Amino acid sequence: MIYRDGLRTHPFDLKNTVGYNGIMDFYVEKKQAIIIGLLVFGLLAGGAILWRQNGAGFLGANLSRALGGAGGWTEIKPRVANSTGTPAAPAPGKETKSAKAAKPAPVEWCRVEVAPPAGEKSIIFNEIAWMGTVASYSDEWMELKNVSGQEIDLNGWQIQNKNQKIKISFGENEILLPAGLYLLERTDDESAPQAIADKIYKGGLANTQEGLYLFDANCRLQDAIVSGAKWPAGDNASKKTMIRLPDLRWQTSAAGGGTPRAENK
Repeated sequence: MIYRDGLRTHPFDLKNTVGYNGIMDFYVEKKQAIIIGLLVFGLLAGGAILWRQNGAGFLGANLSRALGGAGGWTEIKPRVANSTGTPAAPAPGKETKSAKAAKPAPVEWCRVEVAPPAGEKSIIFNEIAWMGTVASYSDEWMELKNVSGQEIDLNGWQIQNKNQKIKISFGENEILLPAGLYLLERTDDESAPQAIADKIYKGGLANTQEGLYLFDANCRLQDAIVSGAKWPAGDNASKKTMIRLPDLRWQTSAAGGGTPRAENK
């Protein structure tokens, strides 16, 4: 290499300069320059590159030794498309066609006017807090009970109210054991704070001219409550719930707040 000092040109011997330790050699032959150019072009074109394992890289001091086969080199390849046939994972927030196909089918809601009654009741409305609670009138909840003597799969069952503002469907793995209770709370799990809800639903019950309907998976009417000017039982002022007796008649509960997920009192 050379440097210019005024008008004179002097050879510059890097090896004789102060601080040179024999590590760096910046003199690049024509053959080496061509190889470096090919390596850089290969990198830009998406091909493989060679990179020195223990050093400063292919522009480092030991280029001659590395190109001659000395020293350890590691082949680093760019990321390529999946060639194993395994589908790539979808980007976050995006679904594949198979995932979309796995979504459950839309619920076909039963119609009260054409629903045949079940021959024998297997699940009934057991307690209804149509009046809410002392904390809030909107803290409504309802409870089902299995009176069949055998466990029942609730998949496909439905609950609707008179104006269909309440529409509840049951899915897979919802099994109600014999004499088992199933608690449904409106909006959140605080409607009946003394018990844990099995399901949360939306929509409120009217205090008059209301109805509740329970359908099985074949749209047979398993149980129903229809109110006129008032509900069959329960008290809005004291917030006492409406409970079912063993003979299936309705009665006002003994204490305010009712007995969610517990024996009626």
